[in-house]
Amino acid sequence: MKIFQNLNFVLVDTSHPGNIGACARAMNSMGILNLSLVNPKEFPSKESEARAKSGKKVLDKAKIHENLNEAINTSNLVIGTSARSRSMPWPMMEINDLGKVINESLARKEEVSIVFGNEAFGLDNEDLGKCDFHLQIPTTKDSSLNLSHAVQIVAHEIHKESLSDLSIQVREVELATSMQKEKLMEHIEIVLELLDFYDHQNPKQVPARLTRLIKRMQLDKLEIGILRGILTKLEDRLTNN
Repeated sequence: MKIFQNLNFVLVDTSHPGNIGACARAMNSMGILNLSLVNPKEFPSKESEARAKSGKKVLDKAKIHENLNEAINTSNLVIGTSARSRSMPWPMMEINDLGKVINESLARKEEVSIVFGNEAFGLDNEDLGKCDFHLQIPTTKDSSLNLSHAVQIVAHEIHKESLSDLSIQVREVELATSMQKEKLMEHIEIVLELLDFYDHQNPKQVPARLTRLIKRMQLDKLEIGILRGILTKLEDRLTNN
């Protein structure tokens, strides 16, 4: 079975240790061994180990993080799962396209993270805003999937597509990492503050929409560098005049 070296599944604020074990079992069955846990309520746990069965090796190497940024900062592509519609439209990833997109990215040696939220509430808007795409798994109306079931479906789609022949388009420059995109957004906000650009009645609307734009553009590292260079020149001009 193929092992997905550069693929990381991230569980955020998981409330029940048994669900962590069940997710590890689902991942292991599809060759996905990298698990990151952001603020789990209880881990390690004997219940996690019992539910993991053959996936215990996934638990043994799982990484614990205080926040989502720590878990995804080196990732070039971040996909967040969401069962709820959001007020602001966000770039969406269809479940039927998921396997192809991820396998192509992994074939280019890019790092990919798939993010799953809390069992009851999913990912909050702040964490979803750190993702490049949102993924909704279609279900019947007014129903939702158990966390481990969602992990199993996503893992299966990735594994299934890995068995197909891929035609890979090579990138000239590697995609920017999540951290580089975050730093770009922080730099943009600094310059916009200097320009007094924000609507003081609704100051959060512009950053949210600019973040969505940056995620949709899928910038590479060179493009990030060019934009940061332009922003630095603007910042210098604004602060020195």
